[in-house]
Amino acid sequence: MEGTNGNHRGRSIRIGNVSGATGDAPHALARMVREGNVDVITGDWLSEMNIAWNAITKADNPELGYENGFYDQLSECIDAIVAQGIKVVKNAGALNAPALTAKIEDLCWRRGHDDVVVATVVGDDVSSLVTSKGKDVLELRHLDHEEQLLDDWDPDLEPSCAAVYIGSWGIVEALKQGAQIVVCGRVTDASPVIGSAAWWHGWTENNYNALAGALIAGHLIECGPYACGANFSGFKEFLPQLVDLAFPVAEISADGSCYITKPDKMNGVVNKFNITAQLLYELHGEMYLNPDVVADIRTVRIEESGHVNRVRVYGAEGHPPPPTTKVMVAAPGGYQAETTYYINGLDVDAKVQMMKNQLKHLFGNSNFCQFSAEVYGKQVEDPSSQQEGTVMLRVFAQARRKEDISADRFRIPIYSLRMQSYPGYRMNLDFRTMDPKPFMEIYPCLMQQNAIQQQVLIGDQVFEIQPPRTTANYPVVRSSYETASPIDITTLGQTVRAPLGSVVHARSGDKADNSNCGFFVRNQDEYAWLQSLMTVDKFKQLLGGDYAGQRVERVEFPCLNAIHFRILDFLGGGIASSSRVDGLGKGVAEYLRSKHVDIPTSFLERGRI
Repeated sequence: MEGTNGNHRGRSIRIGNVSGATGDAPHALARMVREGNVDVITGDWLSEMNIAWNAITKADNPELGYENGFYDQLSECIDAIVAQGIKVVKNAGALNAPALTAKIEDLCWRRGHDDVVVATVVGDDVSSLVTSKGKDVLELRHLDHEEQLLDDWDPDLEPSCAAVYIGSWGIVEALKQGAQIVVCGRVTDASPVIGSAAWWHGWTENNYNALAGALIAGHLIECGPYACGANFSGFKEFLPQLVDLAFPVAEISADGSCYITKPDKMNGVVNKFNITAQLLYELHGEMYLNPDVVADIRTVRIEESGHVNRVRVYGAEGHPPPPTTKVMVAAPGGYQAETTYYINGLDVDAKVQMMKNQLKHLFGNSNFCQFSAEVYGKQVEDPSSQQEGTVMLRVFAQARRKEDISADRFRIPIYSLRMQSYPGYRMNLDFRTMDPKPFMEIYPCLMQQNAIQQQVLIGDQVFEIQPPRTTANYPVVRSSYETASPIDITTLGQTVRAPLGSVVHARSGDKADNSNCGFFVRNQDEYAWLQSLMTVDKFKQLLGGDYAGQRVERVEFPCLNAIHFRILDFLGGGIASSSRVDGLGKGVAEYLRSKHVDIPTSFLERGRI
């Protein structure tokens, strides 16, 4: 077995990620064991949504409440993992990490691996503090609106669980104690990578630059295939390779810099641009806050290494962590139902208006807490097929009480309109979507780190993990500014109207109810144009009818030739409570790339994305 602080031979640690979310590729762990040549395997199984659903599962059966998909993958390759001495660090414990650990220990015993040490990191489940809002002794404040307390949440909602995002030092301690498999609950997405690198290189909690580098590496590989060509605006160039995509590998050196790569035999692409896109994904602005360290994104650099599918990432500056960390509170929100009308031919707008009038009359006195009738698509001139000329009208409703959205109050009235509808009436006749289904609502808060009781459990041993000794305060309202030296775009020569995405890459995503969107250009001399074009007002203009007065924040990353926006309270509650089809905001960037702007002809002549 290696020393307590990992490997002291000076080489980088190779960490492979095999999951970006629950339900990811079911054999990714076995493939990484077989083809990755890695020291540690990590994966992200959790989101706000499946934490909430695991709370419901655990309430019905106290032996459950974890992500069994990880266990299934581990069962497939535990023998090879033990034989190769690979460490496995996962957050699949959800709200019942000890139960998952017991199941894994039983698996090891049945396979003849009695000497394998399985550790559990606990302390993230703080449900007991908030399951009744009146018992919220910590006065948890909203993550983005510090004037709001958890007690200000909808009085009809009763929290069912709360999970606090903890850091990496429990993982470090578990590995120091000889654990080969570390089962975590709601550690931050990057914590398994930070903890593995800190253990390997022997970092201490004030090695901020190194920790910041590992935080960036963890952020880059946490979404699995996103780092290997998925969800990438430059995908067309690599279409033949984008089948059965690889999962990424981060090689992290002692100073925290890293190379992002992938197993050679797996498909996909790793280049400067798709790694830049992933870095810009789901940020809150310039500073990436984590319970262990804060990384300044402005100093990060991404370069091609000179080798195919191998990108160098370096330069992250680290700062002390904040005294607080995120806690996700979930509550049963009630019930929701929906249906879709399909409208084609002429006079689509008038047909939509006819249905909206009828729906308003039908549900004018309902007890819905949310109702929307949104149009997707628009009338096509001289369509080549009926499918091409079809627009969707999605009708969506939520109610706190099941009886307020029962068949008598939603499905039957909706269906009754079929004989009094627009010309060419067509409706989704899958009645299952019109029956009430439960949904969860999420409230993101901040919690003091010194209120967390983080522990590592190994057999009968308990190791206490202390909160950070040094912290720094960071404003809840994030920085926002326009470019310092805008240029006159007319000086760049002739322009033409063309989609923004002809020369600009972008990536968007969600953080609770907020959406973020990062834009970047391929060439340095195009950056001044992007800085000057993409102002806050321009961003709002491009959003068009989707913008409804929310706060928009804008920052710049010159080292990446990038502009980043965050729009608050944009996703209708986000996660499963959103009424939007794009409730996670992943399509916002691609929508904005399709909007036409004035682009210098000289940029377009270099080739379109």
